[in-house]
Amino acid sequence: MSRLIDFHHDDAVRLDMSGGKGASLAKSARDLPVPPGIIVTAEAYADLIADLRGQIRGILRDETLETAAAQVQDLLLSQPVDQRWVGEIEAAMASAGLAERAVAVRSSGTMEDLPGAAFAGQHDTYLGVRGAQEVARAVRRCYASLWNAHAMKYRDRLGLDHLQASMAVVVQQMVEVTADEAAGVAFSIDPVRGDLGTVLVNASYGLGETVVGGEAEVDEYRLDRDGGDEVEVRIARKPVALVVDAGTRDGEGGSAGDDGLGGGDGHGGVREVEVAPERVEAAAIEAPMRAQVAALAVRAEAHFGFPQDIEWAVSEGRLFLLQSRPVTRVAPRWTRDESAERYPTPVTPLTWDLVEEGFHRSLNHSFDLMGLPPFGDKWFAMKDFYIYGNQTAVELYSGRFPAALFQDVDSIRAALPEIARRFAWVQDLPVQWMRDLDTYLLGLGRLSHEPLRDKDLAGLWDLVRSISDLGTAYFLPNIAISLTQTTLYKGLLTLLSLGLPEGQAQPVFDQLLAQTDTKTGQVNDELWQLSRTIRTTPDLLEFLDGLSSAEGHMDELREQFPAFARELDEFLSRHGHRELDFDAYHPTWVGAPHIVVNQLRVLAHREEEGRASANQLRAQQAEVERQVLDAVPDDLRYFVQEVIRLARTYTALDDLEHYQTTRLTLPMRRALAELGARLVEAGHLDAADDVYFLHVDTIETAVRGGSAEALGRLRAEAQELRAGYEAAVDSEPDWVHGQAAADAPTEGGLTGTAGSPGQVEAEVYVVHSPDDFPRFPAGAILVARTTNPAWTALFYQAAGVITESGGALSHGAVTARELGIPAVMSIREATRRFTNGQRVRIDGSAGTVTEL
Repeated sequence: MSRLIDFHHDDAVRLDMSGGKGASLAKSARDLPVPPGIIVTAEAYADLIADLRGQIRGILRDETLETAAAQVQDLLLSQPVDQRWVGEIEAAMASAGLAERAVAVRSSGTMEDLPGAAFAGQHDTYLGVRGAQEVARAVRRCYASLWNAHAMKYRDRLGLDHLQASMAVVVQQMVEVTADEAAGVAFSIDPVRGDLGTVLVNASYGLGETVVGGEAEVDEYRLDRDGGDEVEVRIARKPVALVVDAGTRDGEGGSAGDDGLGGGDGHGGVREVEVAPERVEAAAIEAPMRAQVAALAVRAEAHFGFPQDIEWAVSEGRLFLLQSRPVTRVAPRWTRDESAERYPTPVTPLTWDLVEEGFHRSLNHSFDLMGLPPFGDKWFAMKDFYIYGNQTAVELYSGRFPAALFQDVDSIRAALPEIARRFAWVQDLPVQWMRDLDTYLLGLGRLSHEPLRDKDLAGLWDLVRSISDLGTAYFLPNIAISLTQTTLYKGLLTLLSLGLPEGQAQPVFDQLLAQTDTKTGQVNDELWQLSRTIRTTPDLLEFLDGLSSAEGHMDELREQFPAFARELDEFLSRHGHRELDFDAYHPTWVGAPHIVVNQLRVLAHREEEGRASANQLRAQQAEVERQVLDAVPDDLRYFVQEVIRLARTYTALDDLEHYQTTRLTLPMRRALAELGARLVEAGHLDAADDVYFLHVDTIETAVRGGSAEALGRLRAEAQELRAGYEAAVDSEPDWVHGQAAADAPTEGGLTGTAGSPGQVEAEVYVVHSPDDFPRFPAGAILVARTTNPAWTALFYQAAGVITESGGALSHGAVTARELGIPAVMSIREATRRFTNGQRVRIDGSAGTVTEL
């Protein structure tokens, strides 16, 4: 591999060769107006430090960070420059047309733009550099900037090995913008306002460093993405411009931050000049050029497949793209659209603190697998004890998944090589996940049996953190599983809709996936068998029917019916970790067995169904699959078959990973119960479960230092947060945070999402939690925020289903389709709109609810 390559070399787009900035520019140069340049690959840096690693390792071991930074930089800069290498640079620059031009020499770290590690501003850039000798010197300075103290601190914070970091360097023609010309930045969406339909352009005279640096006023133009019409124009006062100093002698390249547009201190490669008075308050670029810049930003988005933040410049009437990076931060709009199904009820502060970091790590790991940029802000956040989703972020990433490739038969055929290249991991992930499951389960077993009484407060807290860390590591690929399942479902539905008559795709889809073996299906089969024990034990059935709920009667049940109790306990030993609520504050089945018994009583009253056997259903499914594949063109048959197989695989895997995730709740509740009890004994809390109403940082400070002041703050925080949580439990959340909910309609219909086909008229019954299960009347329409596997027994009694969240792939929709009852999902604020006994008509095919 050559140590010098141009932007069009095949390897230039490789992060390990060109670094983050270099790889991005090489990709841009394929289709966008990027000034020419060359890349000094990371191999050149590796050659330089090959014989210095021992010395560097010793410096890192023996010195403070600040001292180590200075010593390593001195070591690198003191190495002699190989004149043969300078000659190679000179030849490469001449070949790229840079021999007589001022160039920017830009650091391009190989750890840049990784998920959670942007390294923005951590390394150096040198501007206005001329001649191969001075380019070589600037390259060496870029290498040294890899060891800037602030860059080393950044790596330490991210847990990255300093000696694993490497550096490529971009040498690129500078666009020598004059004081009468302009440069700036543009966003293909408006991240400031969270407006995905508008392009945001900032501009100023001269080089764009004043725009990037944010130190001076700049023009702001907002244009419509589709037509380029101007939405808003704000002209700033711009009395000075930054330009390349044409008088700079060789070797005086100016240093800038990691912006690539210009910079320095006015006596290097760039300088400030005054703008002509009549232009100070004029637009830096006129309307036609503003439209061109906006169009370039949209082109960059199309090229990279994701909204872009570009740096641009205009010189001699030509528009250039200097840099392009993904937009990964946007103004949030907090709604319940994404969170209501996953987090239907308020969440305690401690639970959310423990899971939030792991969730966001998993999210960006998943985006990385899918070839999407990491998201730099929060996707979910707690507000007033409810979890809200960043809807702007959802819209930013939606439509970026592979299902977008499934447009028509020809586009699928053309995309097959790309699909095979980009998504081979989809086939590998289930195997890797199953391999890693053993590590998780063994760790869980060890932590579940940790002795508690011999631990002090800090030791108990260490155990809580260890359980949380194990969960974080296990959960890392799990969002990728969920996203991939959704993508495969959408892709398969799209494929079926291309070849089937209108309205047939969904029924065939349901048949293709109906016999997927899931853990939930296995648990439901065991529940059914337990219910048969009740049904065939008349005294037991009569006993349960005489209770409004089994709560408070479990000891009596165990005493009177010991054989059934043994069966129940065996079932709970296998599946008792199944959750009633996401929050660890709530017990699981094993801690609230009356919930299971209440479900069993419902099932006990159901007759044996004359359904086909599992083998017969599998045979029917195989026949449907054969018919589908027979209709597919020969060259696409394997692809369609593989999509069907993977859709089934990920259906089972998504269900299994959730089932295994909930195992964490039991050891977590055990450890927190002991920690809470100790804090009660010590007089710092009123109740053991008050520990759930503390923040992680509060507990960390109190139990680590053990100061009376820190411990004394626990009670007040727990009381305040518990009161807030209990108020949230008794309230309905705003659908959009900060916006009051709409009044319930008095007439007319509501439109949601079609979940399960069919129509039914009946009275509704609102179920807020499992506590309402025993009161649910047979033949009513179930109304809930969302449902999970613990709610399945209610579906056997329900005439239909309405939920506030979810879609065709949600638990409620899938279960309703399996049982043949209509369901409408995503009726906002349904639990507030409807009252028990109110009569409605639901149309599960159209996704509508009409009040009667």
